[in-house]
Amino acid sequence: MTRLVKYRIIKLTGPVNALEKGERLIEDLLANLDEEKKTNIINSAMKEFSKHSFQNASTNTIVKDAGISKGALYHYFGTKKKLYEYLEYYVIQIISEKIVKELNWEQKDIFIRIKEISLIKFKLFQELPYLSDFSLKVFENKTAEEIIQKHPNFPLALYSQIYTQNIDYSLFKESVNEKKAIDIIRWTIEKCGDEYRKKIAANKEAFNYKAIEKEIYSYIDILKDSFYKKEVK
Repeated sequence: MTRLVKYRIIKLTGPVNALEKGERLIEDLLANLDEEKKTNIINSAMKEFSKHSFQNASTNTIVKDAGISKGALYHYFGTKKKLYEYLEYYVIQIISEKIVKELNWEQKDIFIRIKEISLIKFKLFQELPYLSDFSLKVFENKTAEEIIQKHPNFPLALYSQIYTQNIDYSLFKESVNEKKAIDIIRWTIEKCGDEYRKKIAANKEAFNYKAIEKEIYSYIDILKDSFYKKEVK
């Protein structure tokens, strides 16, 4: 029998220590598989849907890449549409859980907070190489309202709170617009991570956590000169 699990959403009352239970139930369609096989199926499906439209994505390619039979794929999901919907929700869940679990919510420096978020995502993208591309395809050109309508449990508040909770805004120069500064910091660090990820994918670089962190800090040093008071650098 397929096991039902409760997926969870963020409650923003006090520090975020765990994902709270939500109301929506979704079938954990791969619950009985070992993690390696489950990851292979997810990676293969996200790869195919990232490269092609839903209509043109091939389940034959997915099963070949995942090393399973087509019958097994339909046994797990029933339809191609249900597979796609599973992946959509999986993207929301896996990124949210990783951030809530691994982020230091007591960190008051926005630069370090964003650096931590970037590295959490980077490690996750190493495990699931097509997660980033699939996420972009799922959510690009969609408003917050459209996302919430389709995914009622989307933890939209989390994506705001990770850039605000416990952050010390007094570190910024008085002349700096904090919201715009945070956007610039986030875009810069995320772009740095994206470029490094592309180099790894193209076999131009080997994965090196310390090297990535060092590269991010080189950008942080430049941006801190622009946005932070001199005495707190």
